[in-house]
Amino acid sequence: MDQAESLRQLVRSKRGSKQAPKEEDTREDYGHYTTTKVITVASGKGGVGKSNFTVNLAIELSKMGNRVMILDADLGLANVDIIMGINPKFNLTHLIKEEKDIKDIITETEYGVKLIASGSGVKELVNMSNQQREKFILKLSEIEDMVDILLIDTGAGISKNTLSFIYAADYTIVITTPEPTALMDAYGLIKVASSGKKSVALKLVVNMVSSKDEAKEIASRVILLSRRFLNIFVESYGYIYRDRSVLNSVMAQKPFAAMFPDSRATACVREIAKKVSARFVKENEKLIEQETPEATGIGGVFKKVFDLFTK
Repeated sequence: MDQAESLRQLVRSKRGSKQAPKEEDTREDYGHYTTTKVITVASGKGGVGKSNFTVNLAIELSKMGNRVMILDADLGLANVDIIMGINPKFNLTHLIKEEKDIKDIITETEYGVKLIASGSGVKELVNMSNQQREKFILKLSEIEDMVDILLIDTGAGISKNTLSFIYAADYTIVITTPEPTALMDAYGLIKVASSGKKSVALKLVVNMVSSKDEAKEIASRVILLSRRFLNIFVESYGYIYRDRSVLNSVMAQKPFAAMFPDSRATACVREIAKKVSARFVKENEKLIEQETPEATGIGGVFKKVFDLFTK
């Protein structure tokens, strides 16, 4: 099912055209009311399957008719390209140094998902001059015409880089596992993120669960603690079963959503993708119906990131 079809139909009616917008249509063709949804994926510690989740979520979102791109912003262990079995020729660093244009650093994949590898690019953002930042934001804004949903895979833990992306994005998906240390670190990330001056929208996904009941218990515990002691509501966005197909796909350097589309893990990610896609469609339908000005978008997100970097 193409979950973005209702959005296309609405745009078509607004334009008074008999032909629905195509994938290659520009932002102006979309009525300039739709905006790219920017979602950060984060975790309190490494080893919980954050990057693997990001890749497979992107694939399932793409299957639903969304134009999806991943920005690998994990400075410590950037491995999205490894999970996808690709070797990007250029990365964010080449754009920052003005050696390549934005279209040159975008890697097309066989899974219908685009990728921007960061290299050391995210770290170099801090040292850019104001003029360099303005040019950089202008170049990134070109992505608006290419993508509906941008997933930013951040580094594990609580770093200034990670928090900057959390505060700048539309919302953040926090990944954890039932392991006690992973739960404590996830709660720690939620605590630090919610203690900032910026309001944050956080979603929780519990990975590697053995049963639905276990996932429900873990999610309820984190949500209750966050509400009682941090005065913040964390929404449960789903869970993923512990599945041997995940390990097999990692060894084969192919995403499990592509290699094992009928596996339990893929089915779980598909349910999460439905929520993400439905939210994207609903919010953009509202923008189109109300004819409100275009929302912040990717350029605005990175402007926020720069502001937070320099504080």
